[in-house]
Parts: sequence; C-alpha cells; structure tokens
Amino acid sequence: MPGITGAESLARCIAIDGPTASGKSAVGRALAEALRLGFFDTGLMYRACTLAVMRAGTPTDDEPAVTALVRSLPLDMRWPEPTEPHVYLDEVDVTPLLRTPEIERAVSLVSRIEDVRAELVRRQRAIAEREPVVMAGRDIGTRVLVEARTKIFLDASSEVRARRRLGEELDSGRTSTFDEVLTATRRRDELDDTGHRALRPDQAASGSLVIDTDAIGIDEVVARCIEVYRRANPAT
Repeated sequence: MPGITGAESLARCIAIDGPTASGKSAVGRALAEALRLGFFDTGLMYRACTLAVMRAGTPTDDEPAVTALVRSLPLDMRWPEPTEPHVYLDEVDVTPLLRTPEIERAVSLVSRIEDVRAELVRRQRAIAEREPVVMAGRDIGTRVLVEARTKIFLDASSEVRARRRLGEELDSGRTSTFDEVLTATRRRDELDDTGHRALRPDQAASGSLVIDTDAIGIDEVVARCIEVYRRANPAT
C-alpha cells in the first residue's frame, strides 16, 4: 500500500498468532497474495538470529551474550514478491539457510530469551511501520502489533500439526518419522510455553478471530480472514 506508513500502517497490518505448524504460514501467504501485502514470517527472523549465534559459536544458554549478539546484527526483511519474505544479515540473503535440523533444534533456545524477543519486537514494529504486512508468529496480536485492526489466532491439535510438519520435512528430502516429528512438536510447545506467549486460544489477543484448523480447509480459513480484514479496513 504505497504511502501508508507509521501508525496507520501498523493498524492496517494483519496479526496471526498460534502454535507451531497451526497453519500460520500457509494462511499468511494466501492472505498476502490476495491483499498484496508482504508476508512477514517472524520465525525467519528468529532463525536468522539462531544462525548468527551458531556461526559465532555463542552458547545458547549464555543469555547476555546471545542478546548482545542479536542487538548488534544488521538484520532486515524484504519482499521480492508479497508471499516471499527474505531475511538479510549484513545485506546477505540467508533465507535458504534457515530450515536446517540444527536451527530447528536451537531456535526455541534463542527465541525464549526475553531480551532477544524484546529486540526483535522492536525491529518487527519498525518494519511494519514502513508498510502494512501480514505478520505471523508468536505474540503478534498481544505484543508486536497491538494496534492491528485484524487479529487472527489459528489453532490445531499436536497430531495434526505434526503431520503438517512431517510433510514439510519429507518434501525437503529429510527422512523423519511421524513419531519423531510429534515428539519434536510437543518439545517445541514446551519450550515456547514461557507463560508470556500466545500459544493457546485462551491467550489470544482480545478481539481475535479464533479458528481451529484441524478440519477446515485453507480456502475457508482465508475467506473468513479476508472478510474480517475488509470489515476492519473498508477503504482497502
């Protein structure tokens, strides 16, 4: 949306929350394509920070050192196409490097550090002030984009989420089993459940559209989200 910046840009953003593999990325990309807004996958930013931590050899349990490193990072997100978020570290596109098993195992150890989250919230808001986006992740409606008029919370059972993640891993050429992915999904939930993050419907931001995606197709989910967005932003 050319020319829309600052407070109005934040208000026109879409905030999508929910646990891992609940459909946030699929729904977010579909909304981005339909509304021509950049899809902002905040998880990619955390993964980029994790990559930097691993490259530096910084122990993930050394919270002050991890925080200092993250604060120093020249980190940005850009969109060659609305559905294609790319993350840059020091002007280098690191997006293709962020889906490895090593980063998958370590990202929650970095993202659970409160000062790291505070720093990335600041950066995420700064990018969202440049232009309206569809932002998916954790605490988006409750912390990052509290001003957003459209807030979505997507939920799904751990078994359904594990099947989705297994499909992604098999498509990537990895030979994971369902039991392995289910165990990893539940471990990720435990690590993410710090008591301050929106992981369950009862933790969703006030006024959120809450959708259980276990038995609803993506087209129906996206249609309901677009309807809510149009109502909240009638001029778009």
